[in-house]
Amino acid sequence: MSRLTPAQAAARWLAQEDLDRSPQREQFAAWLEESEENRQAWAQAHRVWGVLDDADENDLIAALTRAARRAGPEPAARSPRPWLIAASIGALTVSAALLVGIREEWPGRRPSPVQVAAGAAPSLYAIGRADYVTGAGQKSIVDLPDGTRLTLDADTAVDVAFATGRRDIRLLKGQAFFDVAHDRQRPFAVQAAERVITALGTQFDVKLDAEGMRVVLAEGSVSVGMAQGRTGAPPVKLKPGEAYSAQKNAAGKVARTDLNAALAWRQGVVEFHDQPLSEAIRLLNRYTRAQIVIKDPKVAALRITGVFKTGDIKRFGRSVSEVLPVRMIARDANTYELVSARR
Repeated sequence: MSRLTPAQAAARWLAQEDLDRSPQREQFAAWLEESEENRQAWAQAHRVWGVLDDADENDLIAALTRAARRAGPEPAARSPRPWLIAASIGALTVSAALLVGIREEWPGRRPSPVQVAAGAAPSLYAIGRADYVTGAGQKSIVDLPDGTRLTLDADTAVDVAFATGRRDIRLLKGQAFFDVAHDRQRPFAVQAAERVITALGTQFDVKLDAEGMRVVLAEGSVSVGMAQGRTGAPPVKLKPGEAYSAQKNAAGKVARTDLNAALAWRQGVVEFHDQPLSEAIRLLNRYTRAQIVIKDPKVAALRITGVFKTGDIKRFGRSVSEVLPVRMIARDANTYELVSARR
């Protein structure tokens, strides 16, 4: 576990069920003796494990807990690539962390395709209104006629237009993951604002919001260029693990990205890296009817780091109040406000 941080290693050991047996017992004892940081990380992980243990309260949390315990730590010689489900919040340079290591796929689980909204079948062959739409707090998996699978995040809308020799989609808003069926004769293109992402058979994620668009390539290859009739830089080809980001009226940029973090939303969690609390709240509010508001600029500017479950505002409020000088109060049935704890 030498490649892991103390918190990540503690999560792996916590998922191990045979710490009372050799050689795990001796290896675990040696890890604890390595540093005070390791011992503190183990104590912290043990204290907050119960947050994921309340299966009666939430089925998703129960599934994550079972998967984490089944997964266990991987051999040290292998490159660690688990999902690290965390609840950590940074205030200045101080943060608290809850991490549970699980595999990238839940064993034995595959979500059933569910269409949240769809137009009539003919609409899938012409550009027009949105064919598939999700609302706040909803996610949907859609199987298209060519075998491509779309996973739509909350508050997302796509327009599908399959024609002879082409497969075109417009992402009107929100975020979607595309698992594209290979068809060399019919390129697959997704338009998001002024950009077009073109692929043959691959997996990629596209996000479109008021600030701009982002493409994350998980597998295969895609090119990102300007939409027809738009002028700009020539197309850019992405490699797996790269992200293309472009703000409105600005040139796009390519950078390496953490796929686990970028695609965490598919598992019902979101990840923040030293971001203002106001940005985190804006994203979390997409997943619930009830909304969190922040009116105090000082509270909005606090920094947050970690991975959080979506769709549970009250749990998020409890976690925040434990490590930041804030508290969450109910304003009405569907509105909560984060205020300074000194008020």
